[in-house]
Amino acid sequence: MLHNYFKIAWRNLLKNKLFSFINILGLSLAIPTVLMGLIQIVNYYEYDTFHEDDGRVVRLITDEKQEDGTITNWASSPVPLGNFVKENFAGIENSTTLVRDFDWVLSNGIKTKNTDAIYTDKSFFQLFKFPLEIGSYPVDPNTIVLTHETAQWFFKDSNPIGSSLEHPTYGSFKIVGVLKPFNPQRTQFRTDVMVSFNSYVKSNIKTDDWSTLNAHTFIKLAKGMTAVSLEKQLAKASAQIHSFLKTAENRSLHFKAQFLSEISPSKEALENDPFVQDIRSISLNFAFQLIIILLASLNYINLTLARSMNRSREVGVRKVAGATKSQLVLQFLTESVLISYLALGIGFFLLWFIKNQIHVSWLTWDIDHWGYLILIFFVFNLALGLVAGASPSLILSSFQPVKVLKGAISPASFGKIGFRKTLIIIQFTIALIYIFFMGHAFHQINYMANDNENYQRKHILNINLSGHRDKPLASDISAIKEIQKIGYTSLTFGNKPSYSQIKNRKSETKNQAYYYATDRYFIENMGLKIVAGTNLIASNSELPSNLIVVNQKAVEKLKLGSDQEAVGKLILLNDTLSVTIIGVVANFCHYDYEKKIEPLVFQYQPSLFKVMCLKTSPVNDRKALESVINGLWNKHNPRQEMNASWLDTDMYERYYPYEDMRFAGMEGAVIFVIAMLGLIGILTYSLEKRTKEIGIRKVIGATTLEIIKLMSNDFIKLLSIATILAIPPGIAIGVFMNSYYLYNNGIGYGTMSLLLSIVIGIALGIVGYFSWVAAQANPAKTLKTE
Repeated sequence: MLHNYFKIAWRNLLKNKLFSFINILGLSLAIPTVLMGLIQIVNYYEYDTFHEDDGRVVRLITDEKQEDGTITNWASSPVPLGNFVKENFAGIENSTTLVRDFDWVLSNGIKTKNTDAIYTDKSFFQLFKFPLEIGSYPVDPNTIVLTHETAQWFFKDSNPIGSSLEHPTYGSFKIVGVLKPFNPQRTQFRTDVMVSFNSYVKSNIKTDDWSTLNAHTFIKLAKGMTAVSLEKQLAKASAQIHSFLKTAENRSLHFKAQFLSEISPSKEALENDPFVQDIRSISLNFAFQLIIILLASLNYINLTLARSMNRSREVGVRKVAGATKSQLVLQFLTESVLISYLALGIGFFLLWFIKNQIHVSWLTWDIDHWGYLILIFFVFNLALGLVAGASPSLILSSFQPVKVLKGAISPASFGKIGFRKTLIIIQFTIALIYIFFMGHAFHQINYMANDNENYQRKHILNINLSGHRDKPLASDISAIKEIQKIGYTSLTFGNKPSYSQIKNRKSETKNQAYYYATDRYFIENMGLKIVAGTNLIASNSELPSNLIVVNQKAVEKLKLGSDQEAVGKLILLNDTLSVTIIGVVANFCHYDYEKKIEPLVFQYQPSLFKVMCLKTSPVNDRKALESVINGLWNKHNPRQEMNASWLDTDMYERYYPYEDMRFAGMEGAVIFVIAMLGLIGILTYSLEKRTKEIGIRKVIGATTLEIIKLMSNDFIKLLSIATILAIPPGIAIGVFMNSYYLYNNGIGYGTMSLLLSIVIGIALGIVGYFSWVAAQANPAKTLKTE
């Protein structure tokens, strides 16, 4: 019998090709989003399963109990806990303590990267499998290993071992190793750089602090050691460790064991548990993906019910022939399940296309248990087909044969406005809001990627110096006809600079200010606007100057009066050097569009110059110019490769997340197409319902244009309502984004208008086309079939 159901379902699909195509297309576009969500969920359960003996690795977590009884659950623990457990517990084979730092900044002079860092000791690499590609693990202070991707970002294919990267606070770090590539989405230990724990000890004098829960402690149990025994020792230790806390603290710490396999997904949300998703968060994220497929399922319901009149006679005949309601329900469910599995086949192809064409860092495809995952796909798809087909099957199977065969049944309806039109409004509103969001994001990202208002990016080539200012090299480069001006700086704009301290006199509180060691030509190359005073004085001296240029924020912070009044005044730089302000530049964004304006200092300090900044004339063939300069570089530095890059290219690559934008655009297109399919569904319903009316109007003399206007009016109203509902939140999103970015290009009303015109234009085109098709129908045939 089931075989016959599928045979009838297949014949119905072939009979109603357009109807079947729309349903399959809508579901197939939505399915990959859910499949990607399911892949991520499976991945959460496979975190850190690639380490050896992972079943014996335990993380020590902390319950912090306040005096009032409030308990905070932490994934972290005090720094000294690891050594304490290793020295005092039985059955512990090894332990490691790591500290995460998400605000690390590393620079090679030209390129600066905001990085995630982990301070690790030697035991970390014994417990966890992160093999080296080259070099050794970091042990000595101020040594680091880079991930493969970070090494590529800074050095491309050059060997970075022995090179150094600069941290604006902690100084220079020597690169001693590079890790083999690993999938960061499969581990909680996501990082760009691993730093020796001795570096943390060197820069933090409170490594014996039991009060701060900033470390993550992992231990490896000896064979035969049980969780029960460990918990007993932890309970005993918790009471002992309480005496290590400061006497003024009215709180207690209780330590618990959490096996590595239990960390992800987390059963409860823990504080300081980066990159680990709790079950509630996973459910909420997956719910958004389900909304997309729910919209596609509603389209299926909409289209099925729109064609209910065509199926009513089939239902009536089959009931008269003895079919039961359950058999009819099963028939219609078979059709919906068949459509869902056809859509799944196309969805798999689209998923393969996304995997190979769109590469976003937060999406993983590396799954161990693909067999189980595919089984989940098929079970989910079966549920999808049953849910989508449930409502239409119950409604269609409820038709009474007498009314059906007499023609007394009209298409399934939910009222004059009802569910169908409401669905169209909801779908178009959601689509427009998401598209507006995409428009605002593109507007801001494009501004940041191509901005030349804050400083000049065009025609700037930066060369990383080999440790000093090479005057003979500069002389040879200046002879190239395309080179207009050569400047020097300690760091290019777009990167987070180091800090200096400024104040008016020794007795005052010091203020932090960003610091650039530059010459006057770098400031000219960057096109900075001097609002008072003059630029730095041109000099060939190797000694630092006691003349500085500051920004307007520094004048305001030091309360020096107006910009003009600040010129000529003395201030203290770094508590030691008395310097004179000779110029003030307008405030500008030099490294981060989100950050508030901070004081800024420019000083001629040649010993800190690390970048040669070349201003060129417009160049058509950049590679040819680079080749000429590289020849001169090799002449003066034969043992070191030239590291050079164009500033506008660097900034574009930094601020324009191409793959993320492609992925977001893809999801926006899916939501938009689903909304259009919903529009087609309501059009099908409405035009079928008004077929006789159209025929009568044509017989009495109505023109095609008049019929198109008549048929389009309702849909124009629906689109107008959706537009009115979507515009306010669309503008609100733009306002919110602008509040987040201190430097912005305003609300993209032009972008919004363009996107709205495209969406509404396509929608009206669909409405007009279907109305035109209905108006072209022969009234003799339509009135006869009615």
